[in-house]
Amino acid sequence: MLEAKTRHVDWSEVDEDTFVRLCEFAYFRNYTPPTFRLVDGRSPAEATKLPKAPVPEPESEPEPEPEPEAAPVDQSPSSKDTTCNEPEIPYTERSIWTGQLRDAFTKDLTISSMQSGNLDYNFTPPKNTSPWEDFTPVFVEQARLYILADKYGIDSLCQLILSKLHQTLKSFKLYDTGITGIIEFVQFVYSNTPPTYGNQIDPMRDLVTRYVVSVIGKIGESECFQDLLEDGGPFVSDFWRTIWSTDGRQAIDLSLLIWIELPSFSLCFYPLSLR
Repeated sequence: MLEAKTRHVDWSEVDEDTFVRLCEFAYFRNYTPPTFRLVDGRSPAEATKLPKAPVPEPESEPEPEPEPEAAPVDQSPSSKDTTCNEPEIPYTERSIWTGQLRDAFTKDLTISSMQSGNLDYNFTPPKNTSPWEDFTPVFVEQARLYILADKYGIDSLCQLILSKLHQTLKSFKLYDTGITGIIEFVQFVYSNTPPTYGNQIDPMRDLVTRYVVSVIGKIGESECFQDLLEDGGPFVSDFWRTIWSTDGRQAIDLSLLIWIELPSFSLCFYPLSLR
């Protein structure tokens, strides 16, 4: 490499947190994933810090005034409470076929085991418990580390990142507020990883594509997901290839015309046998 000859590395495009995680892996054969942030832009640590109220100066006791009539109590929940209590998005099955796509990530994706070798692998995936928790940095920052590791051929680190992301996504609860983070994750990965050649897809691209396929029943009608499809590009090709191969492995005889319908996107499949 040029860096070995010149003994100089220009990593101006590598941010400090990514570099720290790379160094952590070099020394400890493991790294600490980033934490989530709150939807309003504050980190979890900042959210727990409450400002100290100033101590009021003692005042003379005022004369008592007549008590005003109590205003009627508004029983309707505020918008903040409503958002906070927002349930996880349910999975909508448009057909038997869409139900099978849920296995594209949990069963059909193979991630190498990290229990072997000299890796210090002891990982409990972080879990989100409310729509206020934004996991975008958890996904994107680990993908950023993967891109650096892949560039320099650090395969063990690449596999470790894939394994941690896979476990995190399996337990990830998808709320309406989390869809944009998933789309941003997909866009970042496809903007910074090698293109697909033939059937050789980059493992990180395969991970994000299979996850999107597995949650299509949750995000299919989302406007930002439809915008992602309308943008076209390699993601749409891999998305379709994953859908087709997932159904093909089930060896199901499609005797009827099947439609997957989205408000601005339709795929039509004609009768055929996949046996």
